[in-house]
Amino acid sequence: MIYRILLVLLFFSSCKESSNVAHQESTLYKEVMEVHDKVMPELSTMHAIRRDLKAIERPNSKDIIFSQIKALDEADEAMMTWMADFKLPEDKTNENAYLEAEKIKISNVSDMMYSSIKNGKQMLDSLKAINTK
Repeated sequence: MIYRILLVLLFFSSCKESSNVAHQESTLYKEVMEVHDKVMPELSTMHAIRRDLKAIERPNSKDIIFSQIKALDEADEAMMTWMADFKLPEDKTNENAYLEAEKIKISNVSDMMYSSIKNGKQMLDSLKAINTK
């Protein structure tokens, strides 16, 4: 009896694993993960920019520095939220629609992150240029 239960459990767990493999082999899944994998390492860039901005003590630029730090924080939070919410559907009938929507979401997160990095770097460069004059 115990062997039958173990066999049934093994069967169901192997079905779930093969289902996950099928998800991960789909072209659309790979496209979503490609966007994620490209932008994910940029979190360290964002953290470095945030740290550098926080270290600048310029009373007359405090509000604009704060708004840039906020943009970096929002982009960071968008990535964390996307990762927490991303779950492949068990029902394969909705998989393509789900992955299409997730591709759009992660692309938006990517755009948000790259924009905040670009703007943060520009701000740091301009503040450093002012300090050297």
